[in-house]
Amino acid sequence: MGEKETGKRVAPGSAGGKKLALVIAAFAVGVLAVAYVGLCAFASGAKLWPHTSVLGVDVSGLTYAQAEEKLTAELPLKWVGKTVELYEPQSGTRLELDAEGLMEPSDLAESLTHVNDRGNFLTNGGRYVAALFSRGNADFGPSLRYTEAGQKRMDDTLAELTRELGIDGNETTYEVTDEAILFEKGVTGTAVDADAVRTGVTAALIGTGPETVNISLVQAPPAEPDFEAIHREVYAEAADAYLDKDSGEIVPSVTGADFDVEAARAALDQAAEGSKCRIPLTLTEPGLSTEALTASLFRDTLGAAATKFTGTADRKKNIALACSFLNGQVVFPGDTFSFNAVCSPYSTSNGYGKAGAYVNGKTVDTTAGGICQASSTLYWSTLKANLETVERHAHRYEPNYIKGGLDATVYGDAGTSGSLDFQFKNNTDYPVKIEAYVDSDNYVRVAVYGTDATGIHGEPYSTNRVVTQYAQTTYEANPAVAQGTTQKDPERTAYNAVSIETYQQLVDASGNVISTNYLYKTNYKLRDAVIFYNPADAALWGIDPATGLKTLTPVTPTPDVADPAESTAPTESGAPVVSGDPAQTSSPAETGAVTPPVVESRPPEETAQPPVESQAPAAEPSAAPTPTPDPDAPLPPPGV
Repeated sequence: MGEKETGKRVAPGSAGGKKLALVIAAFAVGVLAVAYVGLCAFASGAKLWPHTSVLGVDVSGLTYAQAEEKLTAELPLKWVGKTVELYEPQSGTRLELDAEGLMEPSDLAESLTHVNDRGNFLTNGGRYVAALFSRGNADFGPSLRYTEAGQKRMDDTLAELTRELGIDGNETTYEVTDEAILFEKGVTGTAVDADAVRTGVTAALIGTGPETVNISLVQAPPAEPDFEAIHREVYAEAADAYLDKDSGEIVPSVTGADFDVEAARAALDQAAEGSKCRIPLTLTEPGLSTEALTASLFRDTLGAAATKFTGTADRKKNIALACSFLNGQVVFPGDTFSFNAVCSPYSTSNGYGKAGAYVNGKTVDTTAGGICQASSTLYWSTLKANLETVERHAHRYEPNYIKGGLDATVYGDAGTSGSLDFQFKNNTDYPVKIEAYVDSDNYVRVAVYGTDATGIHGEPYSTNRVVTQYAQTTYEANPAVAQGTTQKDPERTAYNAVSIETYQQLVDASGNVISTNYLYKTNYKLRDAVIFYNPADAALWGIDPATGLKTLTPVTPTPDVADPAESTAPTESGAPVVSGDPAQTSSPAETGAVTPPVVESRPPEETAQPPVESQAPAAEPSAAPTPTPDPDAPLPPPGV
């Protein structure tokens, strides 16, 4: 059997080990490369690097938006209480310039993107690491610009410096007149190097230059004036005069003014030094000057009316108070006037007293009673002024202080439920003003003033007055009345039922009737008069208690009882006392006679008022309002 060779152990070759080492090294380098690329990406991100400040304000690690917000808030504080000294060495002149609010960063957001200079992506990682381990902050200074107030302060300081150095007088000056700008061109001479001063001040503020700025003097031609600033000073839009609604004052008109900046610059440039140069202004007159508006406002009486009043002192007080509220009221073109809005609240706290008014068919003392005479007189004057009626309501019963159909009742405070108002609209092109007062002869006088632009005015009138039903006297038992006497009920006096048609004539300045317009028909209600009697006297007066009428045969009076028609009663001395006539308001209806309606026709009332602009006729109300309580006065207080 042949001899078997024994195998030998072979040590790993050096080539295999080197290969492994190379793999590990390559992996490590790859990891480091990836990490560095990540670091570069992080360093190129949206946050500022460590140890970074802007003009001494630390913004390390902030986003650009956060840094901008912080700098906007803190940079102005950096210059609080700081000054920059201006110094002219030859004369030794020194001036201090207050640095607070003088300048502000210009394009701060854009400046921040360049703070860490991130232009090269692959170097940003290394530079970020260097910034991370830096011992101090890398400070950056953004571009600065003068604030508006700071620019004026700098200009004033340079002007003061020029005067103190005795070199003023070579600058160009100007004066603005009503028609032109008058320039006097400066001359070449010694001047402060203003650009150098401004540069030095900026360097002092951002810390790149000394806090004392040396002044240098140069020979220079006169500086060109700031034409844009002059244009802002001179330019004006033409504006009409108008009456301010809030103050009631006339706002003056404005004459427009302008000039060609480039033409002015060229003219001044061609002018010799030291000479004068006139630049005319282009003027634009307003459509309505202050003088024209003043002359036209409220110059004409568009409509005026007067009504006679009677009654208690409180009734007169109420009417006078309402007139005082109306007096001086101005209604602008297109606006609507509300009587209730101006004269309410109808309360004692507003100065009103109690006087007669219609409530639930009776005439009772009510707070602000009587003011309807003021609203009716105003309505009449607006018809003459030919202003547009927006809201008008007739009284329940025909009034006696104004022609039927020309009244306007009001009821309830402005904005309250169920209130009735008188409203008119100023349909002219000019404001109108109300004048209202009570004169010493007990007349309510109301006038409307405005600008008569058309020569047309209104002449309202009522006609075709028909008594549709006569009031009669009824008798009501009342045990409080002494036997043998009667008493009139002051709350229920007689009113006939009446219908009246109202028209409006439009008349021109020559008195020619342009048109006659039907406005509406007013239907006033019926109210019977009431007389109280003692229940025991029904037979005495011949009263039927079931109907309240005198339809029975009266009992023959005894010698101590007078004729019931005389309404007398015995007194202690035996003489009769008359307290009321039960037959005072009797009518044909009491006797059963049939009375046909009575038709009355009233001609148009003559007016001496100036003509006014025409308007469309007022709308006819659908029906005469009959709310409960009746609307002759404001809403009565609780319990009435």
